[in-house]
Amino acid sequence: MTTGGPDPLKDALALQARVKGLQALLELQRWQIEVLNSRLYSSEPGGVAARRLLSLKRDEATRDTFRMPKGVNDP
Repeated sequence: MTTGGPDPLKDALALQARVKGLQALLELQRWQIEVLNSRLYSSEPGGVAARRLLSLKRDEATRDTFRMPKGVNDP
């Protein structure tokens, strides 16, 4: 072996470290997707519909609370 040439063992170890780093990053991204997915899609069948209904009811209550009072000349 020559002393000035490329070192295949060193290259292989560097590549292995890079692959492990990319695998860890991929695992982190997979976990993030699972968390976001669980937030968007409830495991309970009525979960999404119930949240939408509550949101609509809150919007209606807010609109009723902040209505302008009728004036004397308003129909």
